[in-house]
Amino acid sequence: MSAAVPPRPAPRAWALTRARLALLLVLVYAGASTVQWVLRAAQWRPGAGPDEVTADDRRFGSLRAELPAGRVVGYVGDPDLTGPDGKANDVALLHFRRFLLAQYALAPAVLVEGTGPELVVGNYFDERSARPAPAGLEVVGDFGSGVFLYRRSRR
Repeated sequence: MSAAVPPRPAPRAWALTRARLALLLVLVYAGASTVQWVLRAAQWRPGAGPDEVTADDRRFGSLRAELPAGRVVGYVGDPDLTGPDGKANDVALLHFRRFLLAQYALAPAVLVEGTGPELVVGNYFDERSARPAPAGLEVVGDFGSGVFLYRRSRR
């Protein structure tokens, strides 16, 4: 007489072990992500000032109120911006970055590069006043911090 051998529980036990291991890995990952977030938050300095988007949003706030919503507006900036190491590609990148930040801050108006539209925004790095208007344009407003609004001359 031979006794019947019950089936081995190994495959089911191995599946349970794998499920526990997967859960443990998820918990370790979540814990590590939380620790990384806390460390990053601890390095944030509230006194460091606003980020570029917030600063430009404040800088262009009064001009945004003057622009008609959804209207196409021209854009001019400093042609002679120098990058950190004086390279030409840094100048182009910095100009494009300032253009995008201005577009975001002045939405829902739409900025286009150049002086073709009736209204043109001047965004200058140096914040001096009494800047001469580009050819064919007249100053409508000086909003401070290097921000100007020009209109096509009616002469």
